[in-house]
Amino acid sequence: MADYLIKGGLVVDGSGGEPMLAEVLIKDGKIDAVISANEAVAGKSIEMIGVETIDASGCIVTPGFVDPHTHYDGQATWDDRLAPSADHGVTTVVMGNCGVGFAPVRPDERDFLIELMEGVEDIPGSALADGIDWAWESFPEYLEALDNKARTMDVVAQIPHGALRTYVLGQANNLNAPATAEQIQQMAALTQQAIEAGAFAFSTNRIAMHTSTDGESVPGTFAEKEEVLAIIKAMQVGGANLLQVVPEGLMGENPTAFQAEVQLYKELSLETGCSIVFTLSQNNVQTTLWKDMLEEISQANKAGAKLYATTGNRPGGMLMSWDTFNIFMDRPSYLAVAHLPLTERVKALRDPERREKILNEEIQSPLLKNGAQVVRDALNAIFPCKDQQIFEPDPAQSLAARLLASNDTAEGVLYDAMCDVVQGDEGLPGFLHVYMGNYADGDLNAVHEMMMHPNVVVGAADGGAHVNVICDASYTTFMLQHWVRDRQRGDKVPLEIAIQMLTKTPADLYGLHDRGVIEVGKKADINVIALNDLSLQMPYVANDLPTGAPRLLQRAEGYVATMVAGQITNRNGHDTGARPGKLVRRSAA
Repeated sequence: MADYLIKGGLVVDGSGGEPMLAEVLIKDGKIDAVISANEAVAGKSIEMIGVETIDASGCIVTPGFVDPHTHYDGQATWDDRLAPSADHGVTTVVMGNCGVGFAPVRPDERDFLIELMEGVEDIPGSALADGIDWAWESFPEYLEALDNKARTMDVVAQIPHGALRTYVLGQANNLNAPATAEQIQQMAALTQQAIEAGAFAFSTNRIAMHTSTDGESVPGTFAEKEEVLAIIKAMQVGGANLLQVVPEGLMGENPTAFQAEVQLYKELSLETGCSIVFTLSQNNVQTTLWKDMLEEISQANKAGAKLYATTGNRPGGMLMSWDTFNIFMDRPSYLAVAHLPLTERVKALRDPERREKILNEEIQSPLLKNGAQVVRDALNAIFPCKDQQIFEPDPAQSLAARLLASNDTAEGVLYDAMCDVVQGDEGLPGFLHVYMGNYADGDLNAVHEMMMHPNVVVGAADGGAHVNVICDASYTTFMLQHWVRDRQRGDKVPLEIAIQMLTKTPADLYGLHDRGVIEVGKKADINVIALNDLSLQMPYVANDLPTGAPRLLQRAEGYVATMVAGQITNRNGHDTGARPGKLVRRSAA
């Protein structure tokens, strides 16, 4: 293993403290010394034979980024890189969120867990079925399978309620029926076993709209307090103390239910001392509900609870295009040309006669009908993205403005805009950004307020999920380019605070005490970033999942080096082939 000296950079150490010019010595995979510029001037320096120097002049030097909310549970068993996260300075990912995952599992219930993951997280079931080798039944065996594969980054596992309940109750039964005392005892015992084997937390889902492809709500969605309480206590016996939840009412459809959920979390936390983290965003229905929930969190924590919210740092929604999800994708006259290369397809789609046919045809899929209505109603929050990433667009640039200036229908405007964003003869796909959350006010001021709250953790990017619809795993780059450097429409985020949000805060939440800061003795997960040159590139479609299924990926310029355990995994935007990442077990962190 090579040793490195990072010289000339502005060290932003993750603690939230003032950045400083300093040299960082990496030795045997750990941070061996941090010498400030003042100390160097005073004569303290590092001179070592065999140390490779990394010139960080004009760059910031940060801890590796920790992403607390991903769904690489299946992908991590076959993919040693874990893009798009690998391209955005991420060195640790937490998997098993939202109550869905792949262990424990009996052989005859594997397909159901795939259908559950596909329905909730939009990961192609065919890719999961082809890619996962199922070398496990128990959760400890799943951890062993993860441990047997080297990667660009470390992975952290949580035990998911959906898989656990399916294993105990059996797929042949009602998976959301009230559990018996014996079944609760079995779930508790398996949870303790998983935690003792190395899982960091337990995750559950309580939002009814999250279902399998067959319409089955995630097992555990309606679990009674006694069941969750017993699992928390078993988790604590095993040595962990964190529950991750997706709450009912999150989308604003039932604010009373959301408030009841937070009250439940308060009770569970006060009764057990457990930390509970749940998803929060600004929705387009109850646009100020997030404020009420932050106040609920503050009051609960004043009373002794340990509640936290996870939120995204960018508008939530989808990327719509002719090569990914779109509301015309199953209409017969579109399917007739869907096989054509993009340039030829758009030429055919611009034909007035075909356009008219497609616009007048019925949507075939019931799910797509619901999605189409959401899109039609959101024209004021849909923005064309043709040749460069957009960050915080003015509502005057939305498709609603285009609709007002035309005599067309909402679908007609959408159709033409999708054709317009395709780039010339090269056929490079552009997108329509459909903002379905965190943008109800036409700006990101609500997001800024959420992020700056002391009990909020930035994440919720769903790396590895919704692969044909979003690519929010690049949120770390979004944070630095937009919130730290470029934002014009409101307050920015100080550099040192932004880095703390991406490193120490999520690491501390999950008990990853060996990383998240640049400090002597800590794991050498490091980013060297040319902040002035940082540039989030356009998303693109790659057909590289098992079975050739498509997914959205996104690169960035400006990452000079990303280091995991003292090995450089990415240099100037290129994969080096180094695979120092591993499974992190709770006891080792």
